[in-house]
Amino acid sequence: MKYLGLAGLLVITLAGCSSPTQEDNYLDASFQLCNTDVKIFSTSDDGKVRIVCADGSKFAMDNAKTLDTMQDLNASYCSGGGLGQFNESSRYYMFKCKSGSMISINKKD
Repeated sequence: MKYLGLAGLLVITLAGCSSPTQEDNYLDASFQLCNTDVKIFSTSDDGKVRIVCADGSKFAMDNAKTLDTMQDLNASYCSGGGLGQFNESSRYYMFKCKSGSMISINKKD
């Protein structure tokens, strides 16, 4: 009986140490994009991601793939300093780094 209790405790402990969920990964990406605290982060049932940074920057994406693209753009063009604005059209990514640089990039097909 004593072993059964220990086995149950082990299962509960291991369940609490599971690998990060996809939402955890998105939240980590949000902190990178904001380069400050994330005030609001949400994902909807249809896959849309919304982020509001503590400094007032706001982002809304149709899917998580755009979030990955934003991370890449932040790292490549903003030196990881965060994005202040981001717009996506059918042909371009237009964004502003928190440093003040405004950039427009052709989408790659």
